[in-house]
Amino acid sequence: MVLTITACEFSLNTPEEYFDRVALNTNSISRFGGQYFNTYLRYIKGGANTPDFNTCEKYLRNNSIATVERNVKKIKDLQPTKKTKPMIDAALDLYALVLESYKTDHLKVAKMIDSHAPENDINVAITEMDNKSYDAFVQKYNKLWQIADVYAKDNGIEVKKMPF
Repeated sequence: MVLTITACEFSLNTPEEYFDRVALNTNSISRFGGQYFNTYLRYIKGGANTPDFNTCEKYLRNNSIATVERNVKKIKDLQPTKKTKPMIDAALDLYALVLESYKTDHLKVAKMIDSHAPENDINVAITEMDNKSYDAFVQKYNKLWQIADVYAKDNGIEVKKMPF
């Protein structure tokens, strides 16, 4: 068991554990809205077609939703501290938005893709989804990373940014 005491703040988790679970794991949701489906189509065209992921709906449920739910549990398992609470709250807020969209708007589009709906209908549904929630996603994602970048710097955690 590792105990970390920082400036009179007791924690069972290291700063790296907080950062990894709370911020770094959001890389799995960095492709949201229309970008999510572009990534899915590249994934399937690349030959990654298993029984668990052979439809867009299965991929969404068995991979994306399941990953978000696991990541939320990992965050909730952490003991918040005064220094980590803002980052934790921002991550949970972001994940709540993503999970709601995955279970509704994303699922609607996934079912359209699986049923071979006309491409124009799919594009309209994606545009509606992006208009509804993409700006809120970007705002929440950026808020989390503004907090996480400061937390990483304050705790000597090196952060490498990936171009998206």
